[in-house]
Amino acid sequence: MIPLSPDMIEQAAQVAPDQTLATSFLAPEARAGMIALILFTHEVARARQVVSEPMLAAIRLQWWREALDEIYTGKTLRAQPTAQALSATIHMFDLPRARLDALVDGFGIEQDDVPFETWAELADHSDQTYGNFNRLALLIAGAPAISAALDQAARQAGILWRICDLMAQWPRWTHRRQLWLPVEARAGLDLEAVFAGKTSPELTRVLREAHHHVVSAHKATNQACRKAAFGQAFPAIAYATLGLPYAKAFQTLNDPFRQVVSLSLLERQVRLVWSVARQRL
Repeated sequence: MIPLSPDMIEQAAQVAPDQTLATSFLAPEARAGMIALILFTHEVARARQVVSEPMLAAIRLQWWREALDEIYTGKTLRAQPTAQALSATIHMFDLPRARLDALVDGFGIEQDDVPFETWAELADHSDQTYGNFNRLALLIAGAPAISAALDQAARQAGILWRICDLMAQWPRWTHRRQLWLPVEARAGLDLEAVFAGKTSPELTRVLREAHHHVVSAHKATNQACRKAAFGQAFPAIAYATLGLPYAKAFQTLNDPFRQVVSLSLLERQVRLVWSVARQRL
């Protein structure tokens, strides 16, 4: 039994609404495991977002590394609700530690002010973070093992989601004078103008580059999905389809400083139902 309180389920719905909504398609124990994974991922993903200094983020991530060590070595586990739920999930679904360690390390990269030189490096970071989230989610949802096709679907869906998520949070990051763009994408950008909330033709170019990479990941995800045997596990990555409206906005709008996409609950549900029915994003 995975120890989840109603407050934890509500928290998951608040911090990761798309991922949590997709758990509705899973069996009860798998859904509980997914929510525990969602809350854990949120904790490590927000390490850099909620502090002013990289060192403080490093301390938060180290806390979770030590919690994982307690879980996997059988030491007394700290009395923290998400850690307790994650422990039960790990043991129930036999989750590999290497994936969880890699996920934590991936978010640790964000302590750097300029973490990525190229779009390819951002793609690898996306795979290390949300690609590994997806692999763990597939195991929780019922995949007996991560085949080559499932691995590729997890990677590409992770790239799609991570780029969309970073761009959707553009106003918050630029307010903090942080810009999660590869160095190669910044050529010609006036960073002070970006931090001041000003648009420009150069910024439009960057948005279209981001759109191109999401479209490529979307195509590659569905190519992998056609080869993969998901069984009942596909809903574990179906949430990524809800990132696609943001990608379309990258191509058609010049101003990322405003909230350009807001899907109603019904629209999100319909998109997820259609995705799960086809086993495609």
